[in-house]
Amino acid sequence: MKQRTVLLISLLILLLSALLAWQIDRASPGPASQDVLGVTLGTFDSEAGLTFLSGRRLDCASTTNAPYTSTCTIEIAGQPLIIQAYRNGDDHHNELGGGCAATYNGQSWPCEISSRHVHVHWFAHISDPLGLDDSQLAILQRRYFFENLPEEPIMAGIFLAPLLVTAAALLAFFSSGRPVRRRGWAAAVFVALITYSSAFVFAFQLTVNFWD
Repeated sequence: MKQRTVLLISLLILLLSALLAWQIDRASPGPASQDVLGVTLGTFDSEAGLTFLSGRRLDCASTTNAPYTSTCTIEIAGQPLIIQAYRNGDDHHNELGGGCAATYNGQSWPCEISSRHVHVHWFAHISDPLGLDDSQLAILQRRYFFENLPEEPIMAGIFLAPLLVTAAALLAFFSSGRPVRRRGWAAAVFVALITYSSAFVFAFQLTVNFWD
């Protein structure tokens, strides 16, 4: 019974870790094939701060409305936000730039292509947050929780998650209930090192687009 309980706890930890990784991946910037990898609303020094929307939340399609090459939409507070965008060509002096136009609630809003972080580019930035008040932006930040997390908990998670996964792996390893000999302890150390290293690298790669 004890062995089964330990194994169940281990599997539960691993399952929760996998679900967390899936949710974080859904909140990461969109694929490179999209012209818009995400949306930023507001300004850093405003009371509500910046509100991030992952490009994976957008519904994007190609367009022939020159100079724009794609149109992306997302529903916000019951109204569709429509963003038309293009990227600068390789021969442009600013290869990481582009242009965009935003329409929301029957009104056009100033839009520019900027970087979320120094290494994450092609976000459509709308400094005037579509006429949404702070409470509406707070609701939006809660709805899209992971892309709006501060850097501190993300960095803490990079170190905590591998520890939990390693603990789960070791619980499963020792759940047989048999006496552990010297060779078994050596194997446990090896499992712990491989598990922690792999989980740390995976967590680092998974969250690298959320911080500078």
